[in-house]
Amino acid sequence: MTDFVPFILELSLLYSIAFLGYILRKKEVLPQGSEKILTAIILNVTLPALILYGMDVPFSVENVKQFAWLSLMSVFVLTASSIISWWTVKQLRPEKEQKNALEGIMIFGNQGFLGIAVSFLLFGKEGVFFVTLFNFVYLLFIWTYAIYLFARNSEIVQWHRVFINPGVTSTLAGFVLMILPGTLPIVVSNTLELTGKPTVPLSMLLIGVLLGSMSSDKLEGYLMNKHLWLASFYKLLLFPFLLFPFALFPLPFQLFAAAILTAGMPSAPTISMYAQTYNEDASFAAAGVALSTILSFLTIPALYGLVLVISSFS
Repeated sequence: MTDFVPFILELSLLYSIAFLGYILRKKEVLPQGSEKILTAIILNVTLPALILYGMDVPFSVENVKQFAWLSLMSVFVLTASSIISWWTVKQLRPEKEQKNALEGIMIFGNQGFLGIAVSFLLFGKEGVFFVTLFNFVYLLFIWTYAIYLFARNSEIVQWHRVFINPGVTSTLAGFVLMILPGTLPIVVSNTLELTGKPTVPLSMLLIGVLLGSMSSDKLEGYLMNKHLWLASFYKLLLFPFLLFPFALFPLPFQLFAAAILTAGMPSAPTISMYAQTYNEDASFAAAGVALSTILSFLTIPALYGLVLVISSFS
């Protein structure tokens, strides 16, 4: 448990950056549209660099085994959470324009931004490596099934662009690096590291800016919605708990912890963007993202503490 207190302090620092982003947006220091610029920088520059840096490792059979385990865990939790979310939303019968958003914020987490940030904070380059492998299936899922959720009754989706995005292409390129012998030249590796590390503070700043862009009255109203509280419980606690049986297998602590924490990330801001794109209740989706993000300050340390306790018995 000696790692727990430093982790809480570092996580507090991350959320302080998010709070700074919130204040800067509310005070108009960062003007309207800042979230689009931050998203473009992270998605197109810093995050791909961090992914490539994290996956620039020499080929080994052990890495292939780890990729197989993490892919299995990712498929398992995504399949289970999709089924549970579909059944739950069917029982809750929310308003029509909120149905798809509710299902989306239950299933899809902020794994690419916050997930990588937290694992990099805990485990350094190895944490980025594990989360990137875990996210391999997730990226394919969020750029297919998530779009399907919103676009199934729409004709405006361009399916040929589904797989052409920086997250997927950098992950595929990183996978190629992983299976090739040797590593990139030190100059290239250092450049990727230097370019990729700002992903961590920029991701938290983006979260704060997204929250700061919302009307306080509207946010308060949505935060009283019982459906959103249930969705946050599912996303932050129930679904990562589905992976705890994998503790019975001889998995490295860092791999197991990275998978659990990544599965327990708050809802992805992407869902509110999809809702807006396909003319659904984007404010409802954004409120769900906001609520789960706020609650994750408590649930992420709780999950990590539980992982430490379980690992102490193995």
